[in-house]
Amino acid sequence: MTEREEDCSVLVIDFCRKHFRKLGEVEFVKLGARPDDISIAAIYAAVDLAQHHTGEGDIASAIRWAREALSVLEGTIGPEVTVQ
Repeated sequence: MTEREEDCSVLVIDFCRKHFRKLGEVEFVKLGARPDDISIAAIYAAVDLAQHHTGEGDIASAIRWAREALSVLEGTIGPEVTVQ
């Protein structure tokens, strides 16, 4: 990945996170949705997107890809946090 592609990737990730959080924390709460339901829905949506991203179309590949993405995220939180 080139530096420009990496910069673009970071911008897209930041943009999406900001808007997804706002949608979950503000818009859905206005409708009376519970935070745990919003969080579960976000996970399902992430797997749906991963299913499209993997190009394989099967849920098992999407879940594997999502697990790998979570492992990368876990690796960025630092050694002071232990995730069980």
